[in-house]
Amino acid sequence: MGVAEDFAPSFTQKPQLRQEDEGNRLVFECKILSSPKPDITWFRSETQLAENNRTVMKIQTVGTNLFLVVLELDDVVESDAGLYKVKAKNKMGEVAASINLNFSPVDEPREKQIDGLAPTFSKKPAIRQEDDGKRLLFECRIQADPTPSVVWSHGGNIVKDDARHKMKVDKDGHSYFASLEIKNVTIEDAGKYKVTAKNELGESNATISLNFDSDEAPVPEGGFKPTFTERPVTRQSDDGSSITIECRVVGDPKPTLMWYHNGKAVKEGPRKIMSLELDQKLYYMARLDIKNVENTDGGEYKAVATNKLGDATATINL
Repeated sequence: MGVAEDFAPSFTQKPQLRQEDEGNRLVFECKILSSPKPDITWFRSETQLAENNRTVMKIQTVGTNLFLVVLELDDVVESDAGLYKVKAKNKMGEVAASINLNFSPVDEPREKQIDGLAPTFSKKPAIRQEDDGKRLLFECRIQADPTPSVVWSHGGNIVKDDARHKMKVDKDGHSYFASLEIKNVTIEDAGKYKVTAKNELGESNATISLNFDSDEAPVPEGGFKPTFTERPVTRQSDDGSSITIECRVVGDPKPTLMWYHNGKAVKEGPRKIMSLELDQKLYYMARLDIKNVENTDGGEYKAVATNKLGDATATINL
């Protein structure tokens, strides 16, 4: 069972405005905590800003996963007034904040300055068992203002409330306790779960994997479609000449597995060897071994597991 180490961006310092050169230059600054490094976009009202001879954008690393984000405006004119918004985004989520630049009451923007808190996970998802493992609870704590919407997904598919699945979000000040309850657990519930919290200031997500030991969970009658229980990982030889991509999949009946590189099916040969071996009951370890690695081996790799009940996909970039 594992939780993703990366996290969505969050502001440690909201945008602030200062003047330089007797007001001819304006500097917007904020600090963002993020892993991996975020992509930054600035807007004036709804228009995305681009760098030019008057507009300079910077992002500097100032600590561990901490970034100073700067927008500089030179030769300031009254038409520069308006609502400025900065958006930071990485693969784990996004966050936004804004600040008004007004020279007179006439310049008051139509859009209100955004205040509050984009969702962040103060407690990452954890799994709790009840009723001798027949009932599972995924639980996490989220800080946000205004209230976030919370969505759970399993293997890339959105989880919906039904007889077996119940979702709750309980408020506690600006903190929210989110849970996903699964009843009558079977082995097909194994796999990667993602929870996404979103409000008008941004969104954040966190993941956790559910695995069962052999014979720990019941098997549905008639079998079940494949599910990747963990995201693919790469292992490199000491000299860097060979790489192994591997991922774990569960399914009944045993799935077949295909690998794709940048959208094209991988063909087995002297340099590329594919295998699918039983790891434990109904769990299989899929591997792609690449020898004498070349520059052209870089790119996206996709594993597709298929049986008569469905298929599943897992991707990794090399």
